[in-house]
Amino acid sequence: MVYLLLRIVNGKVWANEKIVEKDVIIEDDKIKDLVKKTKKINVDKVIDAKGALVLPGLIDSHVHLRDGTLAYKEDFGSGTSSAVVGGFTTILDMPNNIPPLSTPERFFARKDLAYKKIMCDVGLYTMPTDFKNILELAKAGCVGFKIYTHKIFENIDFSNEENLLKLFGEISKTNLPLSIHAEDPKKIIKLEGTYDAIKHAQAHPEEAEFTMIDKIIHLCQGFPLKIQFCHVTTKNGIKILSNAKEYNKNISIEVTPSHLAFNNSIFKQCNKICTLEPPFRKSSDVVALRNAMWRGYIDIIGTDHAPHELSEKLSENPVPGFPGLETAVGVLFTLSKRGFLPFSNVVKSLTSNPAKFFRLKDHGIIVKGKIANLTFIRYVPEYSIDPSKFYSKAKFSPFKDFKAEIRVERTIVRGETAFSIEEGLSPLKKGKIVEPK
Repeated sequence: MVYLLLRIVNGKVWANEKIVEKDVIIEDDKIKDLVKKTKKINVDKVIDAKGALVLPGLIDSHVHLRDGTLAYKEDFGSGTSSAVVGGFTTILDMPNNIPPLSTPERFFARKDLAYKKIMCDVGLYTMPTDFKNILELAKAGCVGFKIYTHKIFENIDFSNEENLLKLFGEISKTNLPLSIHAEDPKKIIKLEGTYDAIKHAQAHPEEAEFTMIDKIIHLCQGFPLKIQFCHVTTKNGIKILSNAKEYNKNISIEVTPSHLAFNNSIFKQCNKICTLEPPFRKSSDVVALRNAMWRGYIDIIGTDHAPHELSEKLSENPVPGFPGLETAVGVLFTLSKRGFLPFSNVVKSLTSNPAKFFRLKDHGIIVKGKIANLTFIRYVPEYSIDPSKFYSKAKFSPFKDFKAEIRVERTIVRGETAFSIEEGLSPLKKGKIVEPK
């Protein structure tokens, strides 16, 4: 079979953890080679990057795509459209749907639901509420397991020590990672009546996070298990995890662009829209997260893209979360340009690091033979983020009017342009369901 050859010229390519002045040759959906700009090759099509940074396709390992009974908030089509416009070529979908993705039957049904809708590659987490299903879910192709220690799903309490130990033992048999939303429910204040983002944040104190992190760190010792601590927000949480990583290399720390960008003073600006779980913290916590990025302790940045209807956010009991796929690049690389975050670690936390952790061996790097997923970004004059233009169904954000200095120019999924700044969103749906290798 003869495949078309595509050449990307005049790009500054991120390869081998540095920027190189080379052209990228793509054959079908794979990277064929990186070549010197002077090397002559007959190709069928040329894309001029015009000096843009050409990165491995970005990976977001923390996304809530909704769909199914929650399709009014987001669906696979709108969510993956939002992803490619935001520069993401692979996203991993969380399992806390209604019902949770906890059985092989639900897993395969969700896979079928996604199949014809997705603009980018998608991996599916599952929720291990029934230990008998864990091995079957692993065989089915899930990218990992996700639990919430502060909420009960399907009558199982994952803050319970006995349940956690059993869980660690079962998941250790699968060679798949476990992602954890770590908060101690005993330290969370039950909210009564109406509340806003400030009261919600007060109900989720710092102690709820770092005491649960500490508990899990001690319980998981001795298990051959990779654990990712999701959206860590506190200085003490970072300290505990950084120390633990010195002797346990299976621990991964995830942070979000939101918690790297804002402290809790943002509540004055957007209040209920800013309701988040875990919440925005003090300035000292934000500084601790940024310092951890500089020191290389943070492994992965996940957006925690969590779309809702605006009426749900502005209600008397605002639901936590907001969309994040279309703001991450502008926010993170602007913070990097301004000296708050290290460029190289930001890139790795969105590309090679999540690819390694979730065993997506054909993703996250620009190397011969890998999937041709690429993201072009460019520094531009300052502009204001406008949520009304989001491709997500959720058109609100605490980043409204954030002054960004970088934008996504083009997103290539499996060798085809899924989005470009000149032509907008492509009608092609090249995304596939991805599994660990």
